[in-house]
Amino acid sequence: MPVKQCALCASRKLIRVLDLGLHPLADTFVRSRKEARSLPRYPLIVLRCLSCGHVMNGYRVPPQQRYQAKDYSYDSSNSDVAIAHFAELARDVGTSAKLGPKDLVVDIGGNIGTLLAAFKKKTKARILNIEPAGNIAALAEKNGVPTIRDFFTDDIGEHIATIGGAKVIVSTNAFNHIDQLGDFMKGIMRALKPDGSFAFEVPYLLLLVERLAFDTIYLEHASYFAIRPLRPFLKKYHLTITDIVENDYMGGSIRVTASRRGTETAAVKKYIAREKKAGLYDGTTYTHMMQQVKTFKRTLLAELRRVKRRGGRIIGIGAATKGNTLLNFCGIDDTLLDYVTDVSPLKIGKYTPGSALVIKSDEAISQQITHALILPWNIAGFLKEKLVPKYPKLAFITPHMEE
Repeated sequence: MPVKQCALCASRKLIRVLDLGLHPLADTFVRSRKEARSLPRYPLIVLRCLSCGHVMNGYRVPPQQRYQAKDYSYDSSNSDVAIAHFAELARDVGTSAKLGPKDLVVDIGGNIGTLLAAFKKKTKARILNIEPAGNIAALAEKNGVPTIRDFFTDDIGEHIATIGGAKVIVSTNAFNHIDQLGDFMKGIMRALKPDGSFAFEVPYLLLLVERLAFDTIYLEHASYFAIRPLRPFLKKYHLTITDIVENDYMGGSIRVTASRRGTETAAVKKYIAREKKAGLYDGTTYTHMMQQVKTFKRTLLAELRRVKRRGGRIIGIGAATKGNTLLNFCGIDDTLLDYVTDVSPLKIGKYTPGSALVIKSDEAISQQITHALILPWNIAGFLKEKLVPKYPKLAFITPHMEE
């Protein structure tokens, strides 16, 4: 459904700043090429609130359709990069919160429990996963991670309160998937202990713009966060931003820690000043970005077509969700790529949504393949290091998301 008001301040003063056309759900990998081609498509447009500056998708697909209608295909344990990142996150947050065996850590959208397992190992704290995707929740439970198979609600917040409340609530790349943020925050405040903190990590709007990372825009991502709009929103729920950590995870993220007690970090004002200087609240910034995205499309297609004209054969490396935005926006399908490879058993054998490319294992790369388009460009170095020894003649094409 079309979005009519800001997710943070409820203002109706919204303007369209980006339009990437019609897209299927980027995280929906399916079992047949026919189904992949026939998946419903929705407007992938981005709005900016003129009142608070928040940036959000302009069209919402119901969460049940996004995460429960079909098996979810992302498994955090299949990525060495994710495992290392979550171990670092658990160490930092656990140390800051002084977690111990009596404390409860809740992960909202915790997938199969990779982050919670790291918390358990490093702090001995009790853990609880909230995961709406049924097949993923089952894997978490199989891994010994206590899991509630549902979306996070006020009722779940009340349940957490009845078992003593959470010292830490974490959410990694899930807070930005929430449509009704006000209702979500009411549940957070109900579940959080008086001395508790809410630590969430999301793609950072500033880095998205600076790196031209338009492929991190997809229908599952309801919001694209910056610090200036977040600050007053969190204050409405009596939360103070006590820490901000910037990192390169997911192509450029920030981890924000908001606490019921504590002093606002000096980094808040520094980030807001940086956002203003970068033009995040200036409409011309997004006009320029849309022009850059169109140029990027023309340049990438010209490069792929040049390879094909010269007799080359191209595959995609990494069936990343962001890759589906890139493939569908650029109109890349099996006329340009032979297939896509990935390491996840949840994706191998399926087809990419819209572009309908079959997903094979990395080991299935044929010697006849000459070029590889790296779809998760943010881990291009890691992927090249892994693949070059096996395929020394393979030429890599990395989408450059920066000027």
